[in-house]
Amino acid sequence: MKNIKNKIETIKNDIIKVNNKEYKDIFNNILSVLDDLSKVTEELIVRQESLEENIQYLDEDVTGLQDELFEEVTIEDLIEMDDEFVEINCKNCNKSLFVEKESIDNNKNIPCPFCHNDAI
Repeated sequence: MKNIKNKIETIKNDIIKVNNKEYKDIFNNILSVLDDLSKVTEELIVRQESLEENIQYLDEDVTGLQDELFEEVTIEDLIEMDDEFVEINCKNCNKSLFVEKESIDNNKNIPCPFCHNDAI
């Protein structure tokens, strides 16, 4: 960005040397546009850097959350959980529920968390 500003400054110094009023006005207008573009570009660069920094922080936060959520669960644990639970559909609302096999054996009534009626 500094290089672009230096080039604009060089153009500005060259325009000062122009003697023809018509050309000088045109060049000054072009220079004004270049200055505006330079400022907008610099603002965009600052915003992009800020966004990149924020995304990096979000990525670190999400990675931390993933580590906390999944660090203690192994594949063996997941397989064991799969053996302990069974999927059933509520007889009233027909939504799926995962219920411990032992609960089905021990209880006649299992409440559905969706419709609050007996699921089986």
